[in-house]
Amino acid sequence: MPAIAQTNEADPAAGSQAADDTAGAPDRRTVERAITTANDIVVVGTRASLQSAINRKKDASTIVDSIVADDIASFPDKNIGDSLARITGVQLSRDFGEGVKVSIRGVEPDLNRVEINGVSQVSALGERAGDFRELASELVKSIDVYKGYAVDLTEGGIGGTVRVQTRKPLDLMKPLLSATLSGQHLDTTETWRPRVSFFAGTPKFLIDGLGVMFTGTYSDVNTRQDYISNTNWARLADFDHSTEKTVADPLYANYNTYESCAGVSGASVAKATANRLACETQFFDWAPRVPRYRSLVRDDKRFSGDLTLQYQVAPNLRAYASAQVNKRNQRLQDVNYSVDLTAIQRFNLDPALAAGAGGGTSRPRVTLGTSTVNENHVVTSLTTALNAVNIGSATTPNWNGAANIVGVQRRDFSYDQESKYFSGGLRWELDRLQIDFMGSHAKAHTDSQTNLISLGTSVSGIVIDRNNSQGIPVFQFPSNFDPADPNVYADATRTGANGQVLPIYGPTVQYRPAEYNNTEDQLKFDADWEIDHPIVSKIEFGAQARRQKFLNYAGGGSILLDPTTMKYQSSANVSYTTQIQANPTVPRNGNTYYITPAQYASLISSLGGVTGGAPLYTGLKGAPSGIPSRLAYPNFDSEVLSQIYDLSGFDHDLVRFADGYPQVPSAKINETVLAGYAMLDIDTEFLGMHLTGNGGIRWTHTKDTGVGTNVSRVTRTTATGGTETVVLAAQVAQLSNSYTDILPAFNANLELQRNLFLRANYAKNLARPLPVDLVPNINCLDDQTIATADDTCTAGNPDLKPYRADQWEVNLAWYPNPDTMLSLGYYKKYESSYVIRNVTRSGVDLFHDGITYTVRQPVNGYGALLDGIEGSAQTVFTFLPKPFDGFGASGNFTYARAIRTNLTNAATGAELKQYPGLSKYTYNASFFYDKDWLNFRLSYNYRSKWLDNASDSNNGNNPIYRKGEGYLDGKITLRFPKYHFDVFFEMQNITKEYSKTFINKDMPVELYYPGQRMFVGVQAKL
Repeated sequence: MPAIAQTNEADPAAGSQAADDTAGAPDRRTVERAITTANDIVVVGTRASLQSAINRKKDASTIVDSIVADDIASFPDKNIGDSLARITGVQLSRDFGEGVKVSIRGVEPDLNRVEINGVSQVSALGERAGDFRELASELVKSIDVYKGYAVDLTEGGIGGTVRVQTRKPLDLMKPLLSATLSGQHLDTTETWRPRVSFFAGTPKFLIDGLGVMFTGTYSDVNTRQDYISNTNWARLADFDHSTEKTVADPLYANYNTYESCAGVSGASVAKATANRLACETQFFDWAPRVPRYRSLVRDDKRFSGDLTLQYQVAPNLRAYASAQVNKRNQRLQDVNYSVDLTAIQRFNLDPALAAGAGGGTSRPRVTLGTSTVNENHVVTSLTTALNAVNIGSATTPNWNGAANIVGVQRRDFSYDQESKYFSGGLRWELDRLQIDFMGSHAKAHTDSQTNLISLGTSVSGIVIDRNNSQGIPVFQFPSNFDPADPNVYADATRTGANGQVLPIYGPTVQYRPAEYNNTEDQLKFDADWEIDHPIVSKIEFGAQARRQKFLNYAGGGSILLDPTTMKYQSSANVSYTTQIQANPTVPRNGNTYYITPAQYASLISSLGGVTGGAPLYTGLKGAPSGIPSRLAYPNFDSEVLSQIYDLSGFDHDLVRFADGYPQVPSAKINETVLAGYAMLDIDTEFLGMHLTGNGGIRWTHTKDTGVGTNVSRVTRTTATGGTETVVLAAQVAQLSNSYTDILPAFNANLELQRNLFLRANYAKNLARPLPVDLVPNINCLDDQTIATADDTCTAGNPDLKPYRADQWEVNLAWYPNPDTMLSLGYYKKYESSYVIRNVTRSGVDLFHDGITYTVRQPVNGYGALLDGIEGSAQTVFTFLPKPFDGFGASGNFTYARAIRTNLTNAATGAELKQYPGLSKYTYNASFFYDKDWLNFRLSYNYRSKWLDNASDSNNGNNPIYRKGEGYLDGKITLRFPKYHFDVFFEMQNITKEYSKTFINKDMPVELYYPGQRMFVGVQAKL
């Protein structure tokens, strides 16, 4: 679509977003001077929109980067996240190859504020950051990324504030109608799906002064990601029999061999055994406990619609009302294929060493020759157990070893998501006083359902080989086992090396519903009063009130209904297990079903399927040979499964109410925020140079109240010698806290000489913790089978302090002509408090009653210091002869570092020097041509490796990193203005980039390929 110069557009740094929506006559800062004429305000093309972005940056009241209408349209982007990745200092997180969230200057997405027409983007999943996929780029007129801070901006963007503004009808000079139809193709699914957008608007509807506009987009997205994973890294056993310690424990510094640990004693046999194990653990080698293959296919239907009315009530009064609805219906099919290495019996073991001092027993070591280990004590290949091993009793066997070692799960996810944004406001100009008012209501809702069917089977002597350039697992199965044949799961004839028939296992069937809700109501008032003063040009003041509610439900069932029988409220979660018996006496006992081998074989025959589309791992660079191209899995076919299992409870009926009582929410947070500000705008001369700027104070008060659950469980030994885990108690837990902050901010912009500007900024800002981190959910397990162990708990942390930061910045920018910009800046950010998630701590007096727990919960960190350098440049090669004067280029880079993090590597105890989400290097480059009938753009976006998770409890509390990623996208458009239509071709991920997470070079965690997508389409304009 054409870029449209906004004669009524507010300064992007203005205090009120309502001003953006209701702006009146242009002033020096809003007229896009370089690209308009006296009689024609309509400008077209990439060059025009880049000039507009330059002017927004030059005239803003703080440090800001912008993208405007035609620039968005010419990017090969389908949501605003992909467009934001082109901005200096913005680092994009992708899912299925699409932009989802952004980090700004290395600050994680939840610490950036995103507004859509002045309304907070709402997430229904308990996060502060929304999902950019919900908003199609066709709806957007402009995006401003504020990296500096002024007090008329709503607080909450420690990294930055992203303001998205959709088009408005009174921006138009005449009625406009546009429609786009395209087909999209993904190489991994080998499918074509439609994408349609429609735009209609007029500045005069029925009466003078009334404008109306509608924008709608429908997209049917089919995506697939194939994963190869080494998950759950841990040190389970000694594979290499080395005398070198893998991770030394200072408590056992004098024990320098595995055998010497026999000298460790204790007050009892159990204590001596625990101490000996702690000593031997020093020699345990790193190995993945669950290597797996995974294919995740998503069908995602999306609709976005935006309806806006504007009315010029009087020459000095303009009002508006806007409604935006975004809907997504997602269906995900997850095939998860794994080998279970979570117990030492899965390996081939030596006999245990003799009992030592105090009777302490030893953990057996893995037999030499059945594995390979590198110099860093990381297992690179292994052969699994050759036989089934009974770790139970003769009367109650519990088979391990080769038994039930291979598993495949098929999960069918259903996510029905909806977000709605309603807003209205006005701008009233009274001589020198300008008043803006806005009220808004935003709502997000997600209904989630998950069906699961899981199969397991027994296989002898699987070779798992990671000796390849990527370090990913290649499974080598015995010749009588085909991973692409579903019938192998019902095969009762396979034997171990000892000739014993290996056991077969029946399906597990599950259902998991959930519901997520988030609403925000807002009132906002801003006033600007122009005054005659040699230094102060304007006094700005305003107030804001916001009320946000998060309400989530999961399975429930946490209310104790009858203390005598310990009967709890029914849960919406359903779980069934199945046992295979030759002659079952009953078909069902509680949640366990009994079927015959013949029934099982028939069930597998009816449910069995094989992954489709392109062969698995198509496009994954460096993938070794030997990886299966297809995997067998069971479909969740309710018609077939209902012949055996009761599926009547596979619905949402019990999510909110059960047994006559309301369920306790899994999370309920009510947050009220009050804020007010006062600011002085400066416009004066300083040493003969033009100086503009602002300074002010923002006051904000936050109050959180909420509800969670406190569940206490125990694992204990049964009368028959087995173990069981039962709930002992459950109760509602309450949350209430509040805090007040004073946030000063100062900005200065000094024009050193014509078109050369020096900016400086200092500000304090804050961002509030995630609601799900604040919820006082506590889930504790007392394991009485281990005498010396702390009880273990997972918990929220209602005492979390908000993220608080001081930030400084200087920037030098030169604008030699309307097409060209050169900018260089330095910033520093001091985070006096921040949040570290999933920290495991021992000896925590959680309830202040003297009982200690091992707790995994979010905690505050203090004193992180970040800084960075940013540079950007753009120009159009107008000096070239025609037709080459249509070429242009833009580029930017960011160097960012963490000077201090005060973080610790929980796995090794060493200092962790990286900061979560921060890439050291980020850069973008674009090359374009735009003239006459041809427009094309080629864009490359790169970010270097970053810390994805500071402490991953699923991988031995190791930090998880993600490799650097670079995405090349392109678009070419052929214009036929005489016939009012364009034809375009786009391609995303041209170079077939893939993602990889890892602990270190020896310990990769996951590789996955999001696919390469292309679009072919036509756009008609009237």
